[in-house]
Amino acid sequence: MKILVTAAAGHQGKLLIPKLSAAGHRVRAARKSPGKEAELEALGAEEVVVGDLADVETYCQALDGCDAVYHIGPGGIAREKDSGLAMIEAARRCGTRHVVLSSVLYSNVDIIQHRYKRDIEEKLAESGLDWTVLKPTNFMMTEVHLYPVLKTGKFPEWRQTPPGWRENLIDVENLAEVAAKVLCEGERHYYANYDLCGPDRLTADETARILSRLLGREIPVVYWAPDDLSAFFGGDMTPTPDSKHQLDVFRSIARWYSEHEFVGNPNTLEWLLGRRGTSFEQWAHRTLKALGAI
Repeated sequence: MKILVTAAAGHQGKLLIPKLSAAGHRVRAARKSPGKEAELEALGAEEVVVGDLADVETYCQALDGCDAVYHIGPGGIAREKDSGLAMIEAARRCGTRHVVLSSVLYSNVDIIQHRYKRDIEEKLAESGLDWTVLKPTNFMMTEVHLYPVLKTGKFPEWRQTPPGWRENLIDVENLAEVAAKVLCEGERHYYANYDLCGPDRLTADETARILSRLLGREIPVVYWAPDDLSAFFGGDMTPTPDSKHQLDVFRSIARWYSEHEFVGNPNTLEWLLGRRGTSFEQWAHRTLKALGAI
C-alpha cells in the first residue's frame, strides 16, 4: 500500500513514517517547505513532495497514486482549514481508499484550531469517502514541557487555570503507533472517531512535582502569558502571518483553558495499543535521559 503523510517532518510524521515503512508500505512524505528531503528519506519515505497543500491541485498531485492519506494539519497555520478541505476534494478526485484525519480532542469547543478541525470533520463525514478521525489530546512535547524547565529551572503554565484543574496529555509515540495501526488495518477502522488520551489527569503542580523528582531539584510553577511563550520560542524572529496567527491560537487556547479543564478518557488508546498508554512520568524520564539531563 502507498500512503501519503502530510506535515511529514513534524512531531507525528517523523515517528509515523518509520513505522509504516517497517510494515512494508511505501510512504510519500509531503511538507510545505523544502529542506528536509534527505531526513525524511532516511526515516523511510520513498519520495518527498513539497508544496502548499491548501491548494487543491497541489494536493491532487501529492495524493495521486496513493491508497491512503494521513492528513496532519499543523496547528497554528492560518490555512489549516483550507488544507483539510483541499484534502477531501483531492481524495474524491483521486479515488483514495482511506482518509485518516489527525484532528483534536473536543473539536467542538471554542478554540480557533478546534473550530478548523470541526469544520473539516463535518465535511469529511459528508464526503462519501472511507475515513477515520483520530482525536488526540495535547501532546507531551519536549519544547513545551522540558526545554523551558531545563533553561529556566521553572515549569511554565501558560493558561490561567484555577488551582486543581487537570489536563490529559498523550505521548506522540503512542499516537503514531495508533495511526500506523489504523492505516495498516484499514476497513476495520472506517467511520470511527477515536478519542485518544494518556492515562494521567494532572494539574500543573503535579506535573512540576514529577519533574522535580526526576531532576532531583525543586521545579516551581510559574505563569507565562501566551506572549511570553511565543517570545521564548522565537520572539526575536521577524513576525510572519503564520507566527501572528499562531499567537492568536495560543491566546484562544489560554482563554478557553482559563475556564475549563481539558480532560478525557484513556480507554480507547489502551484498547488500540493493547496496553496502557505512556504516563507523563514515563515519557519525561525517557526524554530527559535521551537529552542527557538525568
